[in-house]
Amino acid sequence: MSNSNILIFTDLDGSLLNHNNFDFKEIKDFILSCIGKGIKIVPNTSKTHKEINIFLDKLGQKLPFVCENGAAIHNVDLLHPEINSKDSSLIFSRSLSEILEVFKNNIPIEFQKKCIFVKDMSPKDQMEVLGLNDKYLPYALNREYSMPLIFEGSKDNINEFTTLLKTNGMKLHEGGRVLNICDNCSKGKAMKTLIKMLNDNFDLKTHTIVVGDSPNDISMLNSCDQPCVIPLPGKRNLIELKDHKIIRATKSAPEGWEEVVRASLKKINFDLEG
Repeated sequence: MSNSNILIFTDLDGSLLNHNNFDFKEIKDFILSCIGKGIKIVPNTSKTHKEINIFLDKLGQKLPFVCENGAAIHNVDLLHPEINSKDSSLIFSRSLSEILEVFKNNIPIEFQKKCIFVKDMSPKDQMEVLGLNDKYLPYALNREYSMPLIFEGSKDNINEFTTLLKTNGMKLHEGGRVLNICDNCSKGKAMKTLIKMLNDNFDLKTHTIVVGDSPNDISMLNSCDQPCVIPLPGKRNLIELKDHKIIRATKSAPEGWEEVVRASLKKINFDLEG
């Protein structure tokens, strides 16, 4: 298998980035080694376009990435030299203003009242809920396709709310810290679109590794060759996934990311050091 046919789709917060401080310095050299060997790394996250650019600046690399739970893919041209740069972005979502309009007009008021949107919180509460300081908070709030929130209701309420959103062409995604109302898109759909494009247009036989930690990662964990799960501090996350192929890290992020990626590459006899 060609190195360039190996694609790692990875969540960021809690999977590659430390859940508490969002750092990844311990594995930066390993990530760069993977990229240097021709492996394609594709962040696939609920983070915004600007938040991902901050991560890429720290990494010192330009990578293809999926933002806001599958709403858009950027830098697609980096996946294959024959992809024209004018087609470097793919958008799968209505705008945030359109989604908000549908929400206000079609979701019963009793459910709207249970939604505490992050955008409406005080800056202090926003920082506490998102785990960010005032430097990075504006980038997380600069959303184009999704609405992060806290839902004040029972499990049954959430289930009914999820059904109402689905009826109106929207989804409720559960991340490591908050819920997100999004259009009818997902990390898995975006990933499968990219893989299909590569396979159909360039006859690539891709091998996909996915790294995740939260329910909003399940759609891509269920659609890859090698699913990997990173434990969250103090939580038994994604224990409902029973696929025997899953590699579960023994360490949390960022060290757990390197652990599962090394194990995944070893399974296909890929020698990173050689």
